[in-house]
Amino acid sequence: MIEVSNPTTTRAPGGRRPLIVGLILFAAAVTAVLGVLRLADSERDRTLQVWQTRLGIVVDSRRAAIEGWLARQFDALSGLGGNTAVQLYLTEMARPDTAASPDRAEIDRARAGYLRNLLMVVAHRGGFVQRVDGPAVNANVRRVAVAGIALVGLDGRVFGATDAMPPIEGRLADFLRDARRGEPALRDMYRDAAGAPAMAFATPIHALQGDGTPASQIGWVVGIKQVGPELFPLLHQPGTVWRSAEGLLVRRDGNAITYLSPTGADNKALERSLAANTENLAAGFALAAPGGFEQRRDYRGEEVLVAPRRLERAPWTLFYKIDRSEALGADDVRIRRLIMLLLTALAAIAAGLFAVWRHASSRRAEQLAAENAAIARRYETQSRFLKLVTDSQPGAMFIVDSDNRYRFANRAVSLRAGIDESALIGKSMASVIGPAEASRYEQVNLEVMTSGDQRQQVHRSGANGDLRVVQADHIPISTELELGAGVMVVEEDITAAVAERERSERTLEHLVTTLVGLIDRRDPHATDHSERVARVAGAIAGEIGLDDQLVGTAKNAGRLMNLGKLLVPTELLTRTGTLAEEEVRQIRDGLLQGANLLANIEFDGPVVETLRQMSERWDGGGPMARAGDDILITAQIVAVANAFVALTSSRAWRSGIEPVDAVDRLLNDSNGAYARRVISALANLVDNRGLAAPAASAEDRPPNLH
Repeated sequence: MIEVSNPTTTRAPGGRRPLIVGLILFAAAVTAVLGVLRLADSERDRTLQVWQTRLGIVVDSRRAAIEGWLARQFDALSGLGGNTAVQLYLTEMARPDTAASPDRAEIDRARAGYLRNLLMVVAHRGGFVQRVDGPAVNANVRRVAVAGIALVGLDGRVFGATDAMPPIEGRLADFLRDARRGEPALRDMYRDAAGAPAMAFATPIHALQGDGTPASQIGWVVGIKQVGPELFPLLHQPGTVWRSAEGLLVRRDGNAITYLSPTGADNKALERSLAANTENLAAGFALAAPGGFEQRRDYRGEEVLVAPRRLERAPWTLFYKIDRSEALGADDVRIRRLIMLLLTALAAIAAGLFAVWRHASSRRAEQLAAENAAIARRYETQSRFLKLVTDSQPGAMFIVDSDNRYRFANRAVSLRAGIDESALIGKSMASVIGPAEASRYEQVNLEVMTSGDQRQQVHRSGANGDLRVVQADHIPISTELELGAGVMVVEEDITAAVAERERSERTLEHLVTTLVGLIDRRDPHATDHSERVARVAGAIAGEIGLDDQLVGTAKNAGRLMNLGKLLVPTELLTRTGTLAEEEVRQIRDGLLQGANLLANIEFDGPVVETLRQMSERWDGGGPMARAGDDILITAQIVAVANAFVALTSSRAWRSGIEPVDAVDRLLNDSNGAYARRVISALANLVDNRGLAAPAASAEDRPPNLH
């Protein structure tokens, strides 16, 4: 349980106490109600976001379907415009300089027949055919033509057309006259002679040897069709289960909004039009904010959720809507129930508090005892709830005061200490877990209480088989909790993970030591050279300020830099005389292959890549042509450390130079082979920290191997 001190009750003077208590209760009630309403608003916002995503997916799919349908209409006609025979025949038939003759008339009739057959095939394939309205009798009665394809010259002459093609006159002729040359054109949706929604599509025809510019255009391929049967079904989302969902096409016509597609069950296409300034109209919002999402009213005056998109190939706006009652009805009911439940609970709590206050004010003699009892019950409930939560956790959780005495502990703490939970409360940490282990916690707790900041610390205890490592979060207790100063500690046992990591590190260390030993056995003249490079590389990496992982990477790369000697014949490694150029190349190639031998070993850092890049030069003259900061910092460090050890080590034919002189020599080549930043760190180690070249256990070999 949590140890709690009883607060002292302070009375308001005289008659002001009821007023103060009433104001407090009123403020609490208002705050609670506002919180409930804010919760309801957030729930509604979340639901609206879900519907925005749903409707957005649907309207995007319908837009893609309609854009695809429009593209197919133009594609069907543009195929005719690019047909070589069509271009040839139309070029010849449109020439004004050809004299009329019986032969010419016969040729034109033959061409017209060919073109008619070609147009009929394309019309049937592209849906540009329609039953001709009117009586099928041999009488002088004009039958209404509503669909077809025609080849029309720029002067309005028709050079070929399907049987049921409407005449090129009136608004259709105006449409072709106003169309921009060289580009596809579309006559927006209109009512045709049969009263059905129709559209006209036109694509340019260029002269046979024209260059495709507007100047080379000689005519138009014009297609007309009733679009309702093909276009309007694309507004319906396949598989939708929403009863009130509806997709609509609209356009702006002056101060009005025209509904192109049918609205509702009984309304036909192009029959509904509303004023553009109609307040809160869904179609108006769709035209003004394509890509948005809103809650507006539709043509029926019903509240709907609407998601609009603008089409690219036609001057239309598509929007998909669903009745708000269907989309949000269930959520509204759920939110209203939640609000009523919470408000009822608040009312009950308020009534209870008011009753307690009235009872306490009428019995002044028992006021202090009643308040203490209420506080005790509240804290007892909180304590039981906290115990229920914390006892279910596998890790230890406890609270200590400023004297590091337990004020709360979960079951894991009790089991580890072997003490009953109730007996732990009030005991010091030193008496439960021992002074040595407790001191580590007490130091961190003091820092946390002083700074007020949370801190994470790893605590180790025991060794070998009794090793225990925990990661503890030390969290300061807020004074607002009325618990006094203290710290809550939440532990996570990471013993297994740490033990496995240390085992892996030991295994890797043994492996590296073994490999270095093999190298030294094959080349006794260079014994300990790699170890000395590793020590210098580690010192440079630490001086630069690299993290522990990269420091370890530099050390391991230094120790393994000569691993490639395992691939070099022993007689070449141990020869003390001058080597031929091919023998030197063989040794260097073997050293470069050392990294490949380690490619499948998992190091704690980029050891393999460091070995591959350590022969790179700062100016880009190395084997891999890397330059500057493109070379790993650890590779730069190992290269400098290797050169420093080689310069300061004695050879069979010369003595090593002083560390200061070696640094000066490296600085002279800092813009060529080595990084100046790394050499500067080495110079600081030599000048100010007393770094000397690590001593070798045996004489180094001649320089043709280093």
